[in-house]
Amino acid sequence: MSLASLLMPEGEFRVIRCEIADKLIQCGDGDAALLYLYIIRHGNRFQETQAMRDLRLSKERFERAVFTLTNLAIAQSPTATEITPSPAPRYTASELRAARADDHRFRAVCDTAESILGRPLTDALQRTLYTVYNHIGLPAEVIIELLSYLGRDKGAIKGRDIEREACIWSDKGILTTADAQRYLSEVEAEKPLRDALFQTLGVVGRAPTAAERSLIALCLEKGFPPDTLQLAIQRMKRGIGQFSASYLRKMLSSWDQKGVHTVAEITALEPESIRKNQPTAPVTEPPFGNAAAPAAGSAQPAQLADWEKEWLEEVKRRRAAREEG
Repeated sequence: MSLASLLMPEGEFRVIRCEIADKLIQCGDGDAALLYLYIIRHGNRFQETQAMRDLRLSKERFERAVFTLTNLAIAQSPTATEITPSPAPRYTASELRAARADDHRFRAVCDTAESILGRPLTDALQRTLYTVYNHIGLPAEVIIELLSYLGRDKGAIKGRDIEREACIWSDKGILTTADAQRYLSEVEAEKPLRDALFQTLGVVGRAPTAAERSLIALCLEKGFPPDTLQLAIQRMKRGIGQFSASYLRKMLSSWDQKGVHTVAEITALEPESIRKNQPTAPVTEPPFGNAAAPAAGSAQPAQLADWEKEWLEEVKRRRAAREEG
């Protein structure tokens, strides 16, 4: 077959200028060229995470390709907000049976899940797996790595765990077995630190909540050690007298924005003697962000840090939204 036969004589066309094609050829970056073709093909329907899945690019390779295109001045860095992700389809039982019978890759995913579970899949769990495979778009071999990891980590597989982890992997651009194994190696190396952070948060002998997982993920991402988390908890108790995941998150994010992450750095910037003399801002907020309105006798807004003012406003908004709903 000649290369000329690959040219399409009719149908929908996208046109690129010759100088752009020349730049792409000269830079010699195959990922950048492929991404540019993908952007040209999809136009305003472009979505970053979908592009990474379709092109089988890791997040690192994708970002490098975007950087190349931007430097070539032929494409702006695309954003994921250009379209609204479509909701997951509601697959019927017959569609699930057909998918397992006709697609050997999805069948391998189901067989792996049943092997780990030690029992046949329920329709609900099979639907979750097909959503991850067909809608989220993780390749079968990556889903198998994910299932094996959940089986080792949790000893059981639940639909909500699969979906949550699949979304994390998709966002990180984990689209090959090598990507998955590299990520799992990083997770394993972080395990002692993660366990210490959970213990500091008081998560012992039980599964963490989504809010607790989110806080620990923030600590790991931004480089906060356990003693910094302990300092934040102590200041939270002095400030509002109870646990609030949203309050902790605001405090940690404030420190990160200031570039301080260790106890020594934080206390040098915000000495404990000053913090202890500051008025508190008491509120009635049940754990994990089910916020009520600020209580009477709260500190004057001018006496609070900017992030504390933002948190109080967030509490008020959530309370108002809940009352309106």
